[in-house]
Amino acid sequence: MFSFLIPKKNIVESGVLKGMTDVHCHLLPGIDDGVANLEEARRALDLMESLGVRRVFLTPHVMEDLADNCPAFLEERFAWFCSQVTTPIKFHLAAEYMLDNGFPKQCKEGLLTLGDNRVLVETSYFSAPYDLKTILYNLQSEGYQPVLAHAERYMYMDWNDYDYLREHGIIFQMNIMSLSGTYGPLPCEKARKMLEKDYYEHVGSDYHQYRVYEHALRHLNLTKKQLEKVKLLLDNNDRL
Repeated sequence: MFSFLIPKKNIVESGVLKGMTDVHCHLLPGIDDGVANLEEARRALDLMESLGVRRVFLTPHVMEDLADNCPAFLEERFAWFCSQVTTPIKFHLAAEYMLDNGFPKQCKEGLLTLGDNRVLVETSYFSAPYDLKTILYNLQSEGYQPVLAHAERYMYMDWNDYDYLREHGIIFQMNIMSLSGTYGPLPCEKARKMLEKDYYEHVGSDYHQYRVYEHALRHLNLTKKQLEKVKLLLDNNDRL
């Protein structure tokens, strides 16, 4: 009650983002629904530099509908990208895997990870794969640590679902823009509650478009407690 009376500070002005490692973004040009070309990528990097971003994991979508996005192709595009940009930001290549019918094949090809073994995964926002629990268990059995991307955005998940996944070793990544209402009121509400309850382990931008990212951060005002919790997640990112 009366939460509007609690002092808040803009996340950019707070300095929390300075030195940030971003574990989730779509900056490799022209290979998914992220930035379309090198010019857009350079503009994104200029913005990230101004915010104090230090490291970025590039996490292009890998799914059945993007069959070309195999490790060899993505590694080639990543090497090309690194040769085309000049920035103090350090890059790492990972991927965001859709748990669809193509995922077993992708597992056989080898997965691009966050750090040593963390794999960023997602499902449809509206329905789970019928064998979600089995997929995640098998992934763990292969020595991977599943990281559920933008956990707050799954409309079909309730608190029982989140609790089950956490109890079975799945860790959650928050989209920072969810806190600003970028994806609608329900993901915003869930993100704030999950942040409060310490459900997250990582935070990322899920950068796709300059305008959306810039607007969200410039208008994202958080309480001191929320900023402290975001800082803890950023500290976890730094350990990757």
